[in-house]
Amino acid sequence: MRVVAAFVWAVAGAAWALEEGGVGSLYDQHFPPLHPNCTQSLTDLLLRQESQLRESAGILKEILSEIKGSLARTAPSTEASCSGTFRKFGGTCLYLAKDVKKTWDAARTFCQDLGGDLAVFRDANALAEAIGYAKALGIPRNNNVWVGGTDRAAEGKWKWVSGEDMPRGTPFWGIYNDIRQPNTGRGENCALLFGNDGFLIHDGQCGWNSLPLCQTKPT
Repeated sequence: MRVVAAFVWAVAGAAWALEEGGVGSLYDQHFPPLHPNCTQSLTDLLLRQESQLRESAGILKEILSEIKGSLARTAPSTEASCSGTFRKFGGTCLYLAKDVKKTWDAARTFCQDLGGDLAVFRDANALAEAIGYAKALGIPRNNNVWVGGTDRAAEGKWKWVSGEDMPRGTPFWGIYNDIRQPNTGRGENCALLFGNDGFLIHDGQCGWNSLPLCQTKPT
């Protein structure tokens, strides 16, 4: 704020000059009487005034720059974040309840009670982040993780709980006993991340007890 202080003192000095010498004194300071050589004196006066204006403009520019910097430092952050136990992954928030095992329906209710729902993945990157999250938590391979996919409404037509169609094939669905998932088993209508296949998506029985992977939007 050194520049701001200098500017304030300059303004104060001008005010004092007005009080002590009146308008005439301040006028004489900036517009001294013309010399006999009027043309040369006028040229010198204009050059001095131009120099003073440039100096003032430079001071104002520095003041404006400092004000902008101060505002930028004090402005509150607008970056979205995740609440509670949820962790941010890209544009979504995930929470894997590693100590809770429930059926698919109970797992969905569990997530809804937290303000979200079972997780859905619209692209391979989102699925990869969820798999990495499960592995980072040290979830054993003999555990499975519920996600928000089901074909209960129409056998073989897999939908996310959001109503969107689930992607098929690699890299989303895994393989079990050399059979590409989902294997259209009528008793397996809920989607899970299958631990023994690197947590790729498999179909499973909705009554199995598995870990809920909850999802919500950043706020």
